[in-house]
Amino acid sequence: MVKIVYVGFGIVSQGLAEIILRNNSILPLAKNLEIQTVGILDTMKGSKIDANGINMQNILANANNGDYSLLTENILDIPKAIQEINADIIIEASFTDIKTGQPALSHIETALNSDKHVVTTNKGPFAVGYKHIFNLAKLKGKTLAIEGTVMSGTPIINVLNNGLLGSDITSVSGIMNGTSNYILSKMELGMSYNDALSQAQKLGYAEADPTSDVEGLDTLAKVMILANVVFDVQLIQEDIEVKGISKITLSDVKEASANNKRWKLTGSVWKDDKGNVHGSVCPKLIPMNDSLYGISDATNALKITSSILGDTTIVGAGAGKIETGFALYNDIISIVNG
Repeated sequence: MVKIVYVGFGIVSQGLAEIILRNNSILPLAKNLEIQTVGILDTMKGSKIDANGINMQNILANANNGDYSLLTENILDIPKAIQEINADIIIEASFTDIKTGQPALSHIETALNSDKHVVTTNKGPFAVGYKHIFNLAKLKGKTLAIEGTVMSGTPIINVLNNGLLGSDITSVSGIMNGTSNYILSKMELGMSYNDALSQAQKLGYAEADPTSDVEGLDTLAKVMILANVVFDVQLIQEDIEVKGISKITLSDVKEASANNKRWKLTGSVWKDDKGNVHGSVCPKLIPMNDSLYGISDATNALKITSSILGDTTIVGAGAGKIETGFALYNDIISIVNG
């Protein structure tokens, strides 16, 4: 039995819960090993703790209708609850301030200090405290899995850490936010910015407050994570220029199309000739001969440039409840199977 706790029960956590139920709560590879949810901790929607297991089928059925009445407990001290609950893995998917990493940073630290593994798609803590958190995990002998922090369900962290070892990566750039790419793609079809955003929200790509996505803050966090993963450097937010897509008009998109170009919100991290690492987030006009030109809707793509292989582009889902939930599910499987 693998006991898990959801910290934050929004779109991503619900996506994971659906995948677990779809697979009858039994993990692949590890024969007859069941995933049991013993806690849901959410300061806004409500909480529930049950050492004997929560009926997630009922919770999800209600949640699909926006009903969280089964989450009857009002738990405000989430770190204390994380510390006290008997569980193996904490699923951290709460709201996070990208500038401070809180409250997710505190949740992750508490989980590791109380002898629990952590699986998360939360970007904030790793944008500001990557080395600190991973050093703590190593010290405590626990696994900290963050595959879903950059490209949702598309594997990129493991590719960078293992698949491209020794290739001498010099830069990583691309489309790292599925929501903004979806909006720009729909604008190319003649849809207004506001209508495209509204549709992205209905599909679950964008939150009710889309600021993080459309103003480039989500991409900024991913750029900072990549700087740590690829170059072992902690960039400072204030040193990275950040521009979003909210000021791109329908006429801007049409003009770009007339010139065989497309607007894409791109994030980049690179090392210059002196070995200094830089990052940027901004909309760019992408020509037809660029591998990013054909990336549409909520798809992400990262172009990894290395001295040995040149450009390697990885394309995959960049948003969505099930897609992001799968990243968490895959990390859980990795932890259980060692």
